[in-house]
Amino acid sequence: MPELPEVESFSQAIGREFAGKKIRKVKFHRADLRFPFDQPTLLKIFAPGATFLFPCRIAKQLVLRTDQGMVAVSLGMSGSFLPSSYPKRLLHEHVTVLFDDDTALGFVDPRRFGFWKPIQSYDEVSVAADPLQVESLLKVFESRSFRHSQRSIKDALMDQALIGGLGNIYALECLFRVGVFPLRKCNRVKKAEYAHLAEIIPPMLLQAIDAGGSTVSTYRRLHGDAGGFQELHLVYDREDAPCLKSHCKGIIKRVAQSGRSSWWCPRCQK
Repeated sequence: MPELPEVESFSQAIGREFAGKKIRKVKFHRADLRFPFDQPTLLKIFAPGATFLFPCRIAKQLVLRTDQGMVAVSLGMSGSFLPSSYPKRLLHEHVTVLFDDDTALGFVDPRRFGFWKPIQSYDEVSVAADPLQVESLLKVFESRSFRHSQRSIKDALMDQALIGGLGNIYALECLFRVGVFPLRKCNRVKKAEYAHLAEIIPPMLLQAIDAGGSTVSTYRRLHGDAGGFQELHLVYDREDAPCLKSHCKGIIKRVAQSGRSSWWCPRCQK
């Protein structure tokens, strides 16, 4: 599932290529994805002559904007944006936004877990802490409910109601960098470790954004090329590989956790 860096990569790339263009029309090639399309409202947002504005990311959703309104787009499990050659559609291209200069932007989603939801304000998307902001993370980590929770620290980091954008990949990567075992309960994480997490998470995510995100299954960038951050993963999907920290002779292990896999180094993350 695309996480914050992958969604931010789409936001920046789409903005660079399409912001400022005039919309000719929008085409919906099916009635629904995860939810039915609100076509009357979406047709107003993407009305002929509307100006396509620079999109933005809120948590793990992409907000497409025109001068007529906004729509929050969830990429679900396999959603992506690609330049379209409409009327020749891409495989699994369910939505096409066509522009006056004969370019087009297609939304592709093979598994159809994504959705397009018209919104009036960003708060409708998420009011969770932004993991790119140290102060926002510290506020969450210092809250009594978080610090005294019996949940595992990885599950808590992935709670989209608390922190908007972290998923399995980046939660595991930041926990490795701080030396915290993913199954450790929140109430067993030390204050200094929480402070370290708050300092580590933003630059790690920015590094992943600069690399274009992580391609571990279906994710591709706007023009179909793979992201690059998977080459910098230190633990994710590295079972039985040696730990990459200097002077560590640990071997990366994997365990099932809350329906997902977790990877860690038994020496670095006791």
